[in-house]
Amino acid sequence: MQYITVSGNQNNDIYDDGYLRIEHENHYVSCGGRYVSLSRKEFLIISRLARNPDRVVTYQEIWQHAWGKKSAFNPKSLRVYVYRLRNRLASSGISIESMVNVGYRLRIPALVGGNRTDATSDRL
Repeated sequence: MQYITVSGNQNNDIYDDGYLRIEHENHYVSCGGRYVSLSRKEFLIISRLARNPDRVVTYQEIWQHAWGKKSAFNPKSLRVYVYRLRNRLASSGISIESMVNVGYRLRIPALVGGNRTDATSDRL
């Protein structure tokens, strides 16, 4: 995982591991150089997962990030959005791992010999 800062602006952080790129401030996601069209909620979910690369992010933490603290937690709604996000990312080899009764973790294909494999990276 690698976070970079553009033009010294601390608010314009970008996640870029050479395959998955997330520009948090611009709401932009690309996989393997190809733009991935996401709804705002889907983007907020993947943004939270990418900001926490080495741990499972709880359902409540994702909900608060995407819907706000004033919105009552709705696990069915969260599952629907994660399902949609998984479908959009599936062709890129990126997956979202479920930890039952806990939360989700982002899984990115490992880089082997310059090519992405079906095996997931241990760093995420």
